[in-house]
Amino acid sequence: MSLYADTQYPVRDEVVAVHTRQLAGIVAPGTWGTGAQRRSVAVEARKAGYEAGLLEPSSGGPEVPDIELPEATRRVIRTIATSVHELDQQFCEGAIAQGLSDAEYVEIVGVVSRIVDLDVFARGIGAAPRPLPPAEPGAPSRERPGTAVMEYAWVPTIPNGVDGGEIGAELYHGQPMPYIVRALSLVPDELRAHVELEVAHYTRLDKLADYEYQHHEGLTRPQAEVVAGRVSALNDCFY
Repeated sequence: MSLYADTQYPVRDEVVAVHTRQLAGIVAPGTWGTGAQRRSVAVEARKAGYEAGLLEPSSGGPEVPDIELPEATRRVIRTIATSVHELDQQFCEGAIAQGLSDAEYVEIVGVVSRIVDLDVFARGIGAAPRPLPPAEPGAPSRERPGTAVMEYAWVPTIPNGVDGGEIGAELYHGQPMPYIVRALSLVPDELRAHVELEVAHYTRLDKLADYEYQHHEGLTRPQAEVVAGRVSALNDCFY
């Protein structure tokens, strides 16, 4: 059965396929978290959304986390999920000081932002959050990109150009990318997953500077940018 078969609005097959892969990826072992940890991160993010009145749980009630997460981790998740405008460098450094590594922090940012993205989409078409699959077994890869360095972000990032190495060329499609894209590059799989959602919902990275390119049949590029800009303003996004 299609992921959105119970909704009243038709959803493009491409979006259904991407969302299905995203849910499966969230509960799979990542770079720094196990499947159970990552699923619990998503459940905690949803719980924060319910309590803040931003989401309505399904008729089956809220999901139960696989494991109990540390309080410091839960604080990070809840802030990203419901109060992202409060994030600043001091918050990031405080989370790391309380036990999260910089890469674990980045992975949590990636997982939370993706589950919020999926849940906001569902709410927009009048659907409850889609159920999370069971956590997949296995160990995280714990692979840290060797070219990631401290630039002008809060955490290490993979630089543009030759300094980014082969991994940078693959992630950035051979083009210079702003920090809003590179912010997740310390955990390349999270950046790849983010880009997959961005292509499905917004546009292709290699077409960002092509203002004549129309990615969606129903919206011109200027119309898509008006929607993106308005949403960013409502979310107090400094970009």
